Amino acid sequence: MKYLKLFENFEDIHKICEEYGIVDYTINPDGSIDVDGDVMIKTYSLVKIPINFNLVSGDFDCSFNRLTTLDGCPKLVGGSFNCNVNKLATLE
Repeated sequence: MKYLKLFENFEDIHKICEEYGIVDYTINPDGSIDVDGDVMIKTYSLVKIPINFNLVSGDFDCSFNRLTTLDGCPKLVGGSFNCNVNKLATLE
């Protein structure tokens, strides 16, 4: 099982984005990120979203993980949002 802690500084955010192939992003002052494009973090066995997303202009797919909450998910997604096949108790 893969567990990722939330960022400690902006360098951690850059490393996490690189690890998950997230490109064309902007780090906001609160540490959340806006992504111009898609975010595909499916099938990583994540138990938590690794960073806080704010806006994603394309699709956001966090399916086929072990998420129990949607904490860290974007506030706004321009495309489709997929979170199926997780251990979610609620969609809040």
